[in-house]
Amino acid sequence: MAEVQRHDGNGIVLLSMKESGGEMAQVTPKDTNGGVDGANGEVPPSSTSPTWLSRSGSGKRRDRGITLTCHGVGYEVDVKARACAKAVKKQILQNINGIFKPGMNAIMGPTGGGKTTLLDVLAARKEPEGLSGVVLADGGPLPNNFKCMTGYVVQDDIIMGTLTVRENLEFSAALRLPTSISHKEKKERVRQVLVELGLTQCAETKVGTEMIRGVSGGERKRTNIGMELITAPPVLFLDEPTTGLDASTANVVMMLLQRLSQRGKTIIFSIHQPRFSIFRLFDSLMLLANGEVVYHGASGQALDYFQSIGHECELHNNPADFFLDVINGDSTAVAAVMQDIEKEEKMEELSVEVLNENNKKDIANSENDGALLSQQYTKSRYYQETMSQLEPLVEKQDTLGTKYTKQEVSYRTSFLHQCKVVIKRTLKNLVRNPQASVAQVMLNIIFALIIGIIYLQIDDSASTGVQNRTGVIFFLATNMVFGSTTAVTIFANERPIFVHESASGYYRVSTYFFSKIFCDVIPMRLIPVSIFGLIAYWMIGLRPEVGAFFFFLLTLFSTTMAASSIAFAISATTPIFQVAQIFITLAFIFMLLMGGFLVNLGSVGPWINWLKYFSIVRYCINGLTIPEFRDRQFCDAGNITSTAAPVGEPNVVGSVCVSGNTYMTVQEIDYTLFGQWSNMLGLWGIMIICLTLCYIQLRRIKKLK
Repeated sequence: MAEVQRHDGNGIVLLSMKESGGEMAQVTPKDTNGGVDGANGEVPPSSTSPTWLSRSGSGKRRDRGITLTCHGVGYEVDVKARACAKAVKKQILQNINGIFKPGMNAIMGPTGGGKTTLLDVLAARKEPEGLSGVVLADGGPLPNNFKCMTGYVVQDDIIMGTLTVRENLEFSAALRLPTSISHKEKKERVRQVLVELGLTQCAETKVGTEMIRGVSGGERKRTNIGMELITAPPVLFLDEPTTGLDASTANVVMMLLQRLSQRGKTIIFSIHQPRFSIFRLFDSLMLLANGEVVYHGASGQALDYFQSIGHECELHNNPADFFLDVINGDSTAVAAVMQDIEKEEKMEELSVEVLNENNKKDIANSENDGALLSQQYTKSRYYQETMSQLEPLVEKQDTLGTKYTKQEVSYRTSFLHQCKVVIKRTLKNLVRNPQASVAQVMLNIIFALIIGIIYLQIDDSASTGVQNRTGVIFFLATNMVFGSTTAVTIFANERPIFVHESASGYYRVSTYFFSKIFCDVIPMRLIPVSIFGLIAYWMIGLRPEVGAFFFFLLTLFSTTMAASSIAFAISATTPIFQVAQIFITLAFIFMLLMGGFLVNLGSVGPWINWLKYFSIVRYCINGLTIPEFRDRQFCDAGNITSTAAPVGEPNVVGSVCVSGNTYMTVQEIDYTLFGQWSNMLGLWGIMIICLTLCYIQLRRIKKLK
């Protein structure tokens, strides 16, 4: 056995490769301590485990690719032509048989051909409903947590843009590698991935958002790949890895994947129409048309196969373009041009009705092209060779023919460790993207100053004191409620990141939920509300008592939390941000109407009056009114005159007084101590119910990618 090591300028081992029997096995510098690939005893070996999960005598998991095989895989979904129409079955995949060995395995085909669906089935990221057939790993059944053992890079880059490239990789290492691996070893693993992907030059650069200029598209894509390579997965799935990249950058990314495959990894990816320099990197090629296989085998033999069935590729034509032309019904690009010319000539000679009939026939013929190519493939030697390799595996497996089992998500770290890491990332995101948090604080300061100036030191008169107090209380309640609409973005904006990371085993749903709530409550709710209340209360001149002031702050904070909880629940339920905004606005307007200020609730019919118990505006108004009005008299001195007063003497004989208790009685406000705290219980009850619904909705989200 010969060992080859690659060092950096300081003599540190970056990569160690051992050659034995013609195979290269990657060994990390810390492999003697259980490996930094995230194994370290987390999955116990069993007799039913695939060979790629087995261990050597030293307890180390072998770091090599696996061979995936699919046997008669099919997938169908229920579709509706109209909203009220009956659902019908639509076949997405039909009888897919294939072998995906370590190396570059490409899945190609036209749009809608089933590439991504097949990739998801192979990666165990589809629900069992509608699936048929079996996928095996090294001849054995897939483990229940197979999707957490492999890497999956989605088509759209899903990554935290406010973090640097290194910090994103460290986040993945902190959560996907077991806690038994030291922090120093994890940092070393991150450094190795950075070197392996050529990201050392931009390691300290933020990935970038709409507001922050970051790394290039190719570096962003490589960072996404690095997030999955942290655990050294035996197989890496990629959905359209060249999407959004220019030709040169796409070529760099694919050459990187080829280097990984040459070290023994199984790389399986879907791709639409690559350039020739990318196509020649493929080891295996599967072509799909309408969910059926039209070719599966070595990429270098694909042209020979199509030539054998009568489709010859022109000189200097890109094979990938040629394959799509054949699948779409055109043997060559020239034939496509000639058909366009013929159609133009026919348009001048034929009527519209005849054209419509011909178009329908053309569409039908186009749909039959894929089926014809699939039938020709099943008669070829390539199909027979594939089936001859699959048949022995079918005979061994007793589980074949059974339905897929639902995948489970396994975690390498504890709940508390996950909370620490996720909270740390969320706080970094807030600090580096301060527009929302700073704007929230500044907005509250501005509103507090405006309302303080308008209602500056209100008096205790019966004519203006009561009106001003009721007006400012209504404004405070409205501001607290509608100011919480920003909470609707907390889950809507990060929904794709949450779905991908939770599906890949980064953290539990409860971890993400508690971390986001904690990081939103303090910087976005508690601090702004406290500043607002501190400024507004004393400028307005409300009751100058310490107890009344702190109850004022408690009411404002409870109202904000209740309103934010409603926004959280709607945000977790609705994936579309604009729709969530509409629902939250409608809910708050309804609560405003049932708040008791715009309409006397006693005059509302009993059939709808009960809805007031769901109005956080009502609870807030009552909670602010009781400490301010209870046991107080508001009087206008010198406003009552007497006609019997002697000439030359003042005709003022009394004053008009309004009792705060009387006012609250008229407004049907219970101003007892129980009534005062019952408003807090109402706000807290709504908050708890909505937060519970939010957590339930987060758990109900399908976490497949």
